[in-house]
Amino acid sequence: MNNPSCLNPRVRLRLALRAMVGAWKQWREPPLDRKMRHELAVCAIFREEAPFLDEWLTFHAGIGVTHFYLYNNLSTDNFREVLRPWQAAGFVTLIEWPAEPCQIPAYQDCVRRFKHHARWIAFFDIDEFLFSPQSRSLLPVLETFAHRPGIEVWQIIFGSNGHVKRPASVIASYTLSAPAKPTTVKTIANPRLVYKVHIHQFKYWRGQGLDTSGQVVNQSTTPVYEPLRMNHYWSRSLEDLNIKIRRGRCANLEKRDPEKHLAHERGLNCEPDFTILPIARAIRKPAAVEKAARETSATPAVPAA
Repeated sequence: MNNPSCLNPRVRLRLALRAMVGAWKQWREPPLDRKMRHELAVCAIFREEAPFLDEWLTFHAGIGVTHFYLYNNLSTDNFREVLRPWQAAGFVTLIEWPAEPCQIPAYQDCVRRFKHHARWIAFFDIDEFLFSPQSRSLLPVLETFAHRPGIEVWQIIFGSNGHVKRPASVIASYTLSAPAKPTTVKTIANPRLVYKVHIHQFKYWRGQGLDTSGQVVNQSTTPVYEPLRMNHYWSRSLEDLNIKIRRGRCANLEKRDPEKHLAHERGLNCEPDFTILPIARAIRKPAAVEKAARETSATPAVPAA
């Protein structure tokens, strides 16, 4: 009876299918102790964000992100110059992504191409800063959610702080936020379990994305900001907000309503929030990036052909 050839054909088929499903699950969801290139990576799509990239990369590298999959959507500014030392140091993979609409297809591409490179991939924008009020490094926090297919992180929305022109730093300059209330979430996903992406919440082959307190996120959910939260610097300066309005939406090509956006911004500058500042002050740019920056600046420019 131990010889498979002696079994009923239906039993043999059932055992074969069970073996195939087991192999597929092992391929899609490697054991937790299997070594991956990155414990935590970030995927983001951007357009005309050169003034903000370096601060955003420095902060997230300082909290445990070891790689960034960045999708460039038709930028014409000096983003390549900003990203060059980060690429040289191995922190950034730059993908040209001229598609419109762009955001969801870019997320789909990232899951498909890089799902076996990182245990977790966080999907959010360049005007959003992910962090933990409890721990500078996110890695110990993420360990507590290892059984989850995805973690949905609530945002607090920040306004212009009265800045008409763009200041030097995002984190240090914008410290007035809207009152804490249900807004939106962004997702940190186990990419091997993702079968459908969205801008905010994903769907998974098994399990469900929940917020950090274990709640299903919907319009009636009470937000929680521990042990993970996200600062969304929605408008930045009024100068930047006007640029954002003119640029339109990457996700669905909708035009932005100037009056609606400016009215919304006026309601964001209500409550002081300095939670992120002690973490940001403790962070320094990775030494490998500093070294690469010195080396690239010392390399003579190649004359144009």
